[in-house]
Amino acid sequence: MKILIEEQYYPADLARDLCGDLGEPNKDGNLKVSRVGYFFNHKVSDCVICLPKVVMFKKDGVHKAFGKYEPQEIVNAFSSDTEDEKNECKLDERAQTFIKDFALWSYRTISTYARLNPQSEIIYRSGSAKSENSTQGTLLDVILMLIKFYNENKDYFMYIIKNIHSGYDRVNWRKTISRKTPIMQDGSPIYMEVVNRRKQINFDEELMIIFYSILNYVAKHLGFDIRFECNYDMITGAEFESYKEELGLIRLRAIKYKYFSDKDLQMWNLCYAFFEKTSRINSSEHSEDYLFVTDFDKVFESMMNALISDTEVHKRLVEQKDGKIVDHIFMHESPIDSSKVYYIGDSKYYKTEQGVHDTSLYKQYTYAKNVIQFHFDKRTKEEEKKALYRDEISEGYAFTPNFFISAYIPDELTYESNHIGHRKLSRNESLLTHFDNRLFDRDTLWLSHYDVNLLYIMSLYARDDSSEQQMFKSSFRDLVQSGFKKMLNAEYRFFWVTPQETAKEFIKAHFYYLNGRVYIPSVEENKMLLAIKTENLNDNIPCENFTLRQFLESKNAKIEDYEI
Repeated sequence: MKILIEEQYYPADLARDLCGDLGEPNKDGNLKVSRVGYFFNHKVSDCVICLPKVVMFKKDGVHKAFGKYEPQEIVNAFSSDTEDEKNECKLDERAQTFIKDFALWSYRTISTYARLNPQSEIIYRSGSAKSENSTQGTLLDVILMLIKFYNENKDYFMYIIKNIHSGYDRVNWRKTISRKTPIMQDGSPIYMEVVNRRKQINFDEELMIIFYSILNYVAKHLGFDIRFECNYDMITGAEFESYKEELGLIRLRAIKYKYFSDKDLQMWNLCYAFFEKTSRINSSEHSEDYLFVTDFDKVFESMMNALISDTEVHKRLVEQKDGKIVDHIFMHESPIDSSKVYYIGDSKYYKTEQGVHDTSLYKQYTYAKNVIQFHFDKRTKEEEKKALYRDEISEGYAFTPNFFISAYIPDELTYESNHIGHRKLSRNESLLTHFDNRLFDRDTLWLSHYDVNLLYIMSLYARDDSSEQQMFKSSFRDLVQSGFKKMLNAEYRFFWVTPQETAKEFIKAHFYYLNGRVYIPSVEENKMLLAIKTENLNDNIPCENFTLRQFLESKNAKIEDYEI
């Protein structure tokens, strides 16, 4: 298995044969591959996996793979027989294991994306063989299925081997005496060679030999970690190469109808698929076995959408009237009160240290404005307006959570941690407002940024375990909600305001002071939420020698502290 990294240039002498038809040269003749995925390179007779560029992150001012390695150092991470000493693998066993696992999880992620999005224009895959026995997918898919089949059926293999070999070691003395010459010692014959009661190789045994020979080839030549014990004389070297070309298919066809059990038939089909695909690869001068995507950002977006978004959302909330398309949207309890609001997210596929561009900020705030406007559009049916974004009495607007989400790779390189980091944004990035100190104004919008462990997300997405995905979805939503609570509590003090007269009359009388600062949740009738910036809590309001709280109390309104 060879490892490349998306958008990284490699020296021509290293990559000329390796990149195959996908290599893009620069003016110096160095080559890069601008895709993520897998292809089998017939020139080097090996699998090539292109990792996403997010694995390149900066340490000590230099971009390296996983913050530790030059891209050239991991090309031959699983090859011990490279002729070029300067390109030999210098990684320790732990690093090799991790990169191998990450390469396979990257492929599984793309494979899952291709299965869930068969019409996507970013997918490029080789055509499947037309044979009735062919297995859908690539050679790498077949290899992974072979390994999975072996790991899940070790007891079955031991049973078959034990059954086939029963009685092999018993000596046939009649044939030994008639065919072998003994050595006489003290008048007694000693037979240095004996004839065992070994049966002729049967069809069960031949299939087992072929299966184990494939595993042996995959382990030794393609860098897959497969641990197995085999007492057979396996097919290797030039003989196995002839099996890869055509002989394997011929022998498997000859013994096909000798099997009836589901396990045997599954093993036969996997072996046949392996040789069918290697035969097709060997007969072509070009890459005939591949699965890759041209825009991994779309894959990351799809992963996060599957893991955090609502599945049923009004189309115009996602595909907005101005042509913008929202990446992620879900309904959840507001960070401020018990009402439901939409949370709006946007995936960002870039290096961890890379900041957010102004255009991305502008678009993200526009997404939120469009979601709010949807609920006031006269063409929107009332039953489709699932959130109350404006309180008609106070003309205050519900808080609309808005966030970016991007990926990182943890230093400990673990797939188990679902830790979600909160990236600190500058004031100019995190807040858009027309009027200061008016949280419930339509044009006051807050923005957060979260980083998720890419390793965990890829494994969760590729495993396609609905219960695990639902647990993550719930925990992520709660975390984002609590993150906005923390952010708002750091900026504002909140109060319940209960006037003696009706809220409508009270707000009408003091609208100048309350506009944008109060909001009446749908669950309340005569009680309003008041938000004041902590730094302005003791400021006198215009034309009055009172703070806002003192002014309201002077109007006989009851003021109670409220913690969101």
